[in-house]
Amino acid sequence: MSPEQTDNIENMENYVLHGRSEIIQKLRQLGKKNTLMSVHFDGNTMLTTIIDILPEKNLLVLDYGANETINKKLTQADKAVIKTDYDGIVSQFTVHKVQKARLRGTQTLACALPDKVLWVQRRESYRVKVPLSEKVICELTFSNNQTEKYPVLDISQGGLALFDSNHELDLELELELEPGKVFEHCKLTLGQHSTSYIDLEIRNHIPINPQEASEGSRCGCAFLNLNGNFEMSLQKFINMVEMQQKRVD
Repeated sequence: MSPEQTDNIENMENYVLHGRSEIIQKLRQLGKKNTLMSVHFDGNTMLTTIIDILPEKNLLVLDYGANETINKKLTQADKAVIKTDYDGIVSQFTVHKVQKARLRGTQTLACALPDKVLWVQRRESYRVKVPLSEKVICELTFSNNQTEKYPVLDISQGGLALFDSNHELDLELELELEPGKVFEHCKLTLGQHSTSYIDLEIRNHIPINPQEASEGSRCGCAFLNLNGNFEMSLQKFINMVEMQQKRVD
């Protein structure tokens, strides 16, 4: 997750949870969904998930990273900031003194439960997963004028996530999918409902499965300079997908 997603939230303190039981409940939600989280410490970043929460021991148990060097640096850091998103909810919290641990015979990382958690849910952040029945495609144009089509995994009023297979793009172009890069005049097709041209800013680009790069990656993007007509079309599409999901549930 890009730091800007939390750093730019106005009146951030209004979204901070302090109650222990509420914090445990929210962290369990993240763990249950196996939500991928980015850990930031001393200029380093790694990805992890919540393995378990042990309230009786005041412990948060995290997945052990694939890079042993980064794991070691994390255990040497005084603190780390963990950021993620969960069904359109932006979350962030700080942990201290992460250490190696074992849980049921498995190597993990563990630290004390955070004493506060940022938990922001806004309408523009609420994402809907694009159903298989809807072919939602976004076409990006790279610096060499090459165009590539990407399936959209989920979408909100604030942005979308693209599926990057990592297989068909030259490394030089793949590197353009970095946080902060702006792609202009991107063609977004919302199934058979509408087609619009939009500007996108890359916010994050992370593997779907850190243990298996061949499964591709998720590229989170924010909409820039939207016009009213597109916002109306997008809201209609989101409402339609929500109604479909409710019927299924």
